Amino acid sequence: MHMCIFGGTSEGRILAEFLGTAGIKSDLYIATEYGEQFVRELKNVNIHQKRLNKEQMIDLFQKNNFDCIVDATHPFAKIVSQNAKEAAEFCNIKYYRIVRKTEKNEYCTYFDSMEDIINYLDNTEGNILLTTGSKDLDKFTKIKDYEKRIYVRILPMEDSLKRAIELGYSNKNIICMQGPFSRELNIAMINSIGAQVLVTKESASSGGFEEKAGACVKTNVKCLVLRKSEEEGISSEEFKEIIRGIV
Repeated sequence: MHMCIFGGTSEGRILAEFLGTAGIKSDLYIATEYGEQFVRELKNVNIHQKRLNKEQMIDLFQKNNFDCIVDATHPFAKIVSQNAKEAAEFCNIKYYRIVRKTEKNEYCTYFDSMEDIINYLDNTEGNILLTTGSKDLDKFTKIKDYEKRIYVRILPMEDSLKRAIELGYSNKNIICMQGPFSRELNIAMINSIGAQVLVTKESASSGGFEEKAGACVKTNVKCLVLRKSEEEGISSEEFKEIIRGIV
């Protein structure tokens, strides 16, 4: 068997390792060089660090005899998932969407869009701990005094750091660290920067969501959460059961 996996998420890495251990060959496509370092030692896995559009996916699927396409990308990577699904349908290949079971916390305030969060923050005072990654940093520059108020926590990647600096974020307000972060470490960061608000995305337990929410409860800091859209799919465990039934 030969499978194609999209996703540098923990689910993608776990499934690639699972398939390799089962003796199934797979090609794992991840978007960043940073994510590549965590999968280099996997057996029976060909690692590809590149981004593909739908046309490139179709070309890839047509040139390889994949038994199925496994989409384990981040829940907010909607375009990648849409492209993978449509390319698989075009090539008549089975497509599996791996869906994370997300955590809910009644203490947090949920929003349907990043713009809603930004509008809310623009009418507040106090420091902000932004933990949504580097992709949306440009949107948060609309907030008054963002250079002073916002502390961004991003991955320790040169491109991410360069982007934050070019957008005008203060050097002293840029925290480059790789998670997962414990509740205690989140508490320490919140207290250190005097944050009044923490911003995050809805995620599974593997994404450290509960550790962030718990830190906000402990420090009496507001926790604003970008809600992910509902999507159909199966869990990692359900996919593993399917494979066990085949092999």
